[in-house]
Amino acid sequence: MEDWLDQIETEYKIEILFACEVGSRAWGYDSVSSDQDIRFIYKHRDTRKYFSIDPPLEVITVKSPYDAQGWDIQKAFRLLRKSNPNLFEWSFSPNVFKNKADFQRKLQHIVETGYSPYSLGMHYLHLAKRILKDTDTNKFTTQEQKHLLYCLRSLMIVKGLSHSRTVSSQLIPTEENIKMIGSVPEQRVFLNIINAKKKDELVVAEDRKIAHSLIEQLICDYGLEIGALAKGTNLTKPLNEWLWDILGLWGE
Repeated sequence: MEDWLDQIETEYKIEILFACEVGSRAWGYDSVSSDQDIRFIYKHRDTRKYFSIDPPLEVITVKSPYDAQGWDIQKAFRLLRKSNPNLFEWSFSPNVFKNKADFQRKLQHIVETGYSPYSLGMHYLHLAKRILKDTDTNKFTTQEQKHLLYCLRSLMIVKGLSHSRTVSSQLIPTEENIKMIGSVPEQRVFLNIINAKKKDELVVAEDRKIAHSLIEQLICDYGLEIGALAKGTNLTKPLNEWLWDILGLWGE
């Protein structure tokens, strides 16, 4: 992995500041057929690109041998300021491949102290509703099961935000965290679907029915509570200062 990331750095003339794994392999939902999803944040080695007429390359996508995407530091920081949910998940990934100058710890601090629980909650609530709408209850496949899993996952984050009203690593519904976030019925359904996915099997019809009822109940119970959550803080100053430090720019 490290050699492969080094090749990307050489090809695109960038420095990768942070690289991690996301998706099912990061959160413990993977089966033998699961893809390996890599995400990274980078800066251009030639700082002049940030002061040129044409903007620097903001997104790098590489499809082989991993499903990988990288964001330029300016793009990443603009999205951090908006409480981007992808960066929330990247910041708490347990599988880290590059971490220059303790980048992950600083990223986590920004997320924990400045992110908007309201924005995150609304994102995951809308995501759950969209996934549920796209789930075909009459034709249950591995894809439909994956939909149920990620719908429940999103709603567990919504529930966690509603209860704690803060952003932290404990919101990520790993098997361990779900025991703290979810009720006993929620834990059972969630873990049953995870275990079935890991084995490339399908849960029984009764569990599908319970999962659908649970999802609808969670949407009803926590949908309104999101509106009362905090809107976060203005991250412009700390992000600018961090950006200037990364790019080696200091004012008088």
